[in-house]
Amino acid sequence: MKSISPFLILAFLFSVTACAPSKLIKEKQFGENQGNLKMYVYAPTIIEKSEKKRALIVALHGCSQTSKELALVSGWNKLADENNLVILYPNQKRINNVSKCFNWFELKDITKNSGELQSIINMVDHTINAYNIDTSQVFIYGLSAGAAMGVALLAVHPSYFKAGAIFAGTPYKVATNKIEAVKLVFGTNDKTPLEWGKLVSNDSIEHSYPDLFVYHGTKDRIVNIKNSNELIDQWSYLHKIDALPDSSTTNYESAPLDRIAYTNSEGTEKIVFYKFYGMGHALPVDPGSGKFQGGKTGLFSRDVGFFSTYYVARDFGLIRK
Repeated sequence: MKSISPFLILAFLFSVTACAPSKLIKEKQFGENQGNLKMYVYAPTIIEKSEKKRALIVALHGCSQTSKELALVSGWNKLADENNLVILYPNQKRINNVSKCFNWFELKDITKNSGELQSIINMVDHTINAYNIDTSQVFIYGLSAGAAMGVALLAVHPSYFKAGAIFAGTPYKVATNKIEAVKLVFGTNDKTPLEWGKLVSNDSIEHSYPDLFVYHGTKDRIVNIKNSNELIDQWSYLHKIDALPDSSTTNYESAPLDRIAYTNSEGTEKIVFYKFYGMGHALPVDPGSGKFQGGKTGLFSRDVGFFSTYYVARDFGLIRK
């Protein structure tokens, strides 16, 4: 068994209160499993019987979480029922990481054709074939350690994904060992967009990189918000845009946050930063039965009057405004 994860040392958790199990399908056979992960899928019956292709969201849990807990607090399954979506939930095993974090700081687990990253890609391939997925509508959603692994998937396999939503995440290769990972509580190295970008691409092959939606709280004492600022720098290089905001909306949707957008020369949003004032290391939710409400509160899931999963789905183009 691997030693204690630095995310556990930092209490880098997305723990929740006791959860009722969600109706997830466990897929035992999805190809080679280099990373020794488990795979679950949420696929409403209407999807299973439909001939129309559907969108796929790959949802990556945080430390100490399980897929079932993530499904409950995020509210993704409810949105799947309402909008004919399929949700893929990769699940870490304790034997791989004692705190059940994805090993985003291990090079072998974030490198192409290797480790946990390749296991997740094999899950995506299996889901596309088994659940009639539209390959142009595949998205990443990650929390905490799952956010860091989500960035790795977007960086290494950009052709697979249309966009990603990253909650309290980090740039790709911000840390490649446990010691470097622990330091993220204080922030990260201040690199230029070029320096960050070169950790992803050597420009030998032209890629069109996925759009990025970044969520972070200003009072996060586990993963300093500076990491999101550096992530934006990295992605601005990949999108060939500058790292200066093109628009900003304060108190967006009457919630305590700014929505900051970075656009390309055509005015298309390529990066959006949801900056939550006063929020710590938490998933923003808004429990309730209203149209724009959902999610559940927990130890690291906060009711801030903003159902973030709904707005992620809307930014992904999966829900009409």
